[in-house]
Amino acid sequence: NVGVGRLLGYGKHTKSRLLRKIGAGDRNFYREYVSFCRYKGKVLNGLVKRRQVEFALFFQ
Repeated sequence: NVGVGRLLGYGKHTKSRLLRKIGAGDRNFYREYVSFCRYKGKVLNGLVKRRQVEFALFFQ
Protein backbone atom coordinates (compact mmCIF):
# COMPACT_ATOMS: atom_id res chain seq x y z
CA ASN A 1 0.00 0.00 0.00
CA VAL A 2 1.14 3.52 -0.68
CA GLY A 3 -0.51 5.16 2.30
CA VAL A 4 -3.59 7.32 2.47
CA GLY A 5 -1.73 10.62 2.13
CA ARG A 6 -0.10 9.69 -1.13
CA LEU A 7 -3.27 8.21 -2.62
CA LEU A 8 -5.81 10.81 -1.50
CA GLY A 9 -3.55 13.84 -1.58
CA TYR A 10 -3.19 14.94 2.03
CA GLY A 11 -0.63 17.53 3.09
CA LYS A 12 2.22 18.06 0.66
CA HIS A 13 1.14 15.16 -1.55
CA THR A 14 -1.05 15.77 -4.59
CA LYS A 15 -3.88 13.39 -5.46
CA SER A 16 -2.78 10.21 -7.15
CA ARG A 17 -3.10 9.97 -10.91
CA LEU A 18 -5.69 7.25 -10.33
CA LEU A 19 -8.00 9.52 -8.33
CA ARG A 20 -7.52 12.42 -10.73
CA LYS A 21 -8.59 10.22 -13.65
CA ILE A 22 -11.61 8.82 -11.80
CA GLY A 23 -12.64 12.31 -10.70
CA ALA A 24 -12.42 13.59 -14.26
CA GLY A 25 -14.59 10.74 -15.54
CA ASP A 26 -11.71 9.12 -17.44
CA ARG A 27 -12.39 5.37 -17.43
CA ASN A 28 -8.97 4.50 -18.88
CA PHE A 29 -7.14 3.98 -15.58
CA TYR A 30 -6.30 0.26 -15.65
CA ARG A 31 -2.54 0.80 -15.52
CA GLU A 32 -2.78 3.17 -12.56
CA TYR A 33 -5.13 0.84 -10.68
CA VAL A 34 -3.07 -2.33 -11.02
CA SER A 35 0.11 -0.43 -10.15
CA PHE A 36 -0.99 -0.61 -6.49
CA CYS A 37 0.32 -4.17 -6.12
CA ARG A 38 3.63 -3.76 -4.34
CA TYR A 39 4.77 -4.74 -0.87
CA LYS A 40 8.08 -3.36 0.35
CA GLY A 41 8.85 -2.32 -3.22
CA LYS A 42 8.25 -5.73 -4.76
CA VAL A 43 5.40 -6.70 -7.06
CA LEU A 44 3.31 -9.52 -5.60
CA ASN A 45 1.60 -11.74 -8.17
CA GLY A 46 -1.32 -12.35 -5.82
CA LEU A 47 -1.96 -8.62 -5.57
CA VAL A 48 -1.72 -8.21 -9.34
CA LYS A 49 -4.43 -10.85 -9.79
CA ARG A 50 -6.54 -9.28 -7.04
CA ARG A 51 -6.33 -5.83 -8.66
CA GLN A 52 -7.31 -7.30 -12.04
CA VAL A 53 -10.42 -8.91 -10.53
CA GLU A 54 -11.27 -5.73 -8.59
CA PHE A 55 -10.92 -3.68 -11.76
CA ALA A 56 -13.31 -5.99 -13.62
CA LEU A 57 -15.83 -5.70 -10.75
CA PHE A 58 -15.54 -1.92 -10.76
CA PHE A 59 -17.47 -1.70 -14.04
CA GLN A 60 -20.18 -4.29 -13.24
